[in-house]
Amino acid sequence: MKLILFGATGMVGAGTLREAIADPEVESVLCVGRSPCGVSHPKVRELVVPDLFDLSGVEDQLVGHDACIWAIGVSSMGLDEAAYARLTVELTLLWARALLRLNPGLSFCYCSGAGAGGSAMWARVRQRVEGELREMPFGHVGVVRPAFIRPAPGTRSRTWQTRVAMIVGWPLFLLGPLLPSAFTTAERLGRAMLRVVKGQAERYILESVDINRIGA
Repeated sequence: MKLILFGATGMVGAGTLREAIADPEVESVLCVGRSPCGVSHPKVRELVVPDLFDLSGVEDQLVGHDACIWAIGVSSMGLDEAAYARLTVELTLLWARALLRLNPGLSFCYCSGAGAGGSAMWARVRQRVEGELREMPFGHVGVVRPAFIRPAPGTRSRTWQTRVAMIVGWPLFLLGPLLPSAFTTAERLGRAMLRVVKGQAERYILESVDINRIGA
């Protein structure tokens, strides 16, 4: 499988990249982002796109792939609905449609978040992108909604809010095995997303307990 990974510089994407490198079924990983992820490995190639809303000049490097994992996460803090939707819905669908056009039958996994089924502004926006992706003719498609995520060793979130939450809530991760509906690890999440694009998930939306089961 030739994989495209978005968000490899973040906590979720970094954990997913580790699992993709370790997976013998993954032949190569193209990491797409605004800055390099800094991982050097024979499987890994990087495509730096300073403006992710501008695909001109890079489409030829996106051909010949089997799957895409979208691990870009944007906080809604300080954003109104229009601004948050631009970064969450418009950006995701721009790339999803382009990749599907360039790679018919592509599989796609979208990393959403726990609570995305609710009525808050950010949840409504996430529901829009989840619904749009579901209707697209991917080979396999699915959504993961992780709650609390324990980072992989040596990685951390790039957002200060998440880093503070990790420090304050770190003792709670000891309870993770007892609360699979609320806690998971970056490694399990990465494996679960890989299994989604392999067609090994039995439902479209995977909540934390499903992620822990499928990504075990």
